[in-house]
This record gives sequence, structure tokens and C-alpha cells, in this order.
Amino acid sequence: MMRPIVAMLLSLAVAGCASLPDRTPVLPESREGLADAWVMHGRIGLRSDEQSLSGNLRWQHSAESDELFMTSPLGQGVARIVRDASGVTLDLPNQPARHAPDAEALTREALGYTLPVAGLVWWIQARPDPQRPFEATRDAAGRLRQLKQDGWVIDYLQYPPDTTARPQKLVVTRAGLEIRLVADRWQ
Repeated sequence: MMRPIVAMLLSLAVAGCASLPDRTPVLPESREGLADAWVMHGRIGLRSDEQSLSGNLRWQHSAESDELFMTSPLGQGVARIVRDASGVTLDLPNQPARHAPDAEALTREALGYTLPVAGLVWWIQARPDPQRPFEATRDAAGRLRQLKQDGWVIDYLQYPPDTTARPQKLVVTRAGLEIRLVADRWQ
């Protein structure tokens, strides 16, 4: 039972008109509009070949750390993930903490496969990871409509009316796994 919940959490530790795919690399210096620190309150859903789960999410991000706290739909704490200089730690109720050097290693250890944890920090802000190749399709306002990176497809389903705002809904998919994120509030 905890394994699917861990999958949902770890996938985070860690949404117009068609245009030509954008294959232009984004350099680290071009972080226009990318906040170094933010807090996102929202919801997450995970669907795999075996089952479907959902919950609430509070994700606090800075360049030095991440803290993700997930609760059940009824508000009960389910898991906490913390990334800092020492690595990544997963805390689950009534279980010993798990620790790994990075989120990808932790997902491999806990789930047996790697989830796109490092990419999600960028993708949730409608940006590709600037260190990796990507393909992007943009809408008429220039916002990402679809991003393909590292074998994952990220579809941006909804943005707020303000064209400079972060996406409200996105879906991240790859063979047999779908992660839905809804950002209810950004700080």
C-alpha cells in the first residue's frame, strides 16, 4: 500500500495553437522568469498500470533545498521528502527514514525504477532543464504547450489568464506512468 504513495511523492522531490518544435538549448544564464525560491500548494494524481492514487501537496523549493509534504485527500500526513546538501530523505509514518544521495537514487531504491524528480523542478515552472536536450511546442502566447525531455512528455493543460504566470495544470507521462499536477497556489 505504501509503495504507490511513495511513487507519487518521489515523482516530485523532489500544465493553443501549434508551432514548430523548439530545439534551442536554454543556457543556465537564461533563467528569465524562473524563481529561485517558491512554494506551491496543489494536488497530485498518479496513475500506473496497476492503480490510481491522489493527494494534496505542499512543495517548498530553493536552490539549496526542497521539502515536499503530501497528505491524503482528507488531510492526513502521508509522507515528507527533504532534499538538502546531505542528500534526500524520505519519511513515512511508522517506518524508518530512507536516505540516498539524490532523488533519482532514492526512487530506484524505494520503487525499483527512476522517476523524473530533478526535471520536475523545472517542468512545474514550464521550463526545460537547461542542462539536457529537449523539444518544445509553444502556444500563441509563447507558453509551453508540450515539452519532451529525457523520455518524458509533459503536457501543459492550463495556465492562468496572466501570460507570465506558471502553469496551473500539467501531465507528465512515460510508458505506463502518468503524473497529474494541479497548482492551486504559488508563493
